[in-house]
Amino acid sequence: MSKVTVGIIAEDDSDVECVKHFVRRIHSTRKIGFKKYVGNGCGKISRKANAWANMLKMQGCGAIILLHDLDRNNLTDLYDKIHKSFSPSPVKKFLISIPVEELEAWLLADEAAFNSVFNISRTNYLPQHPESIKSPKEFIRDTVRKETNRKVDYINTKHNSKLAERIDINMINTKCTSFQSFKSFVDAI
Repeated sequence: MSKVTVGIIAEDDSDVECVKHFVRRIHSTRKIGFKKYVGNGCGKISRKANAWANMLKMQGCGAIILLHDLDRNNLTDLYDKIHKSFSPSPVKKFLISIPVEELEAWLLADEAAFNSVFNISRTNYLPQHPESIKSPKEFIRDTVRKETNRKVDYINTKHNSKLAERIDINMINTKCTSFQSFKSFVDAI
């Protein structure tokens, strides 16, 4: 199998690192390189998506993943807005992935990984349907504070990557429907 380079367009570097871990975990035996563009929030992504995708293609990316949190928007409206700004896609293999509500919901799918990262021994305290949480990032912050008796502060730029390294991909795929298209896309590249 030849090496593939995946372009990632995301809101921040923390999201990029999580996407890298997820892709590597799904394709553990394949050599995969990465290039990125970061919007530093969601505002730039829809405006710059096509320009960044063209730059990623010029940098040798054969596939592109654009990740954008739903953030209480209407899923269809947000997808259509991003797709319109992304079109025409410079590469045939591209995915617009929209975690419900935020990527952090995916990180709540595996309690064992969560406990490992934050050194928590309690069980059955995380929701079975992570995508039902309105503000997953704040939920993680509050849960970590509570379960560690305020000994650990959740820092998404530090902890998200650690969670993504350890999380069971199949658990995300089972508990988070917005992850299913991500996994299917990565399986196919």
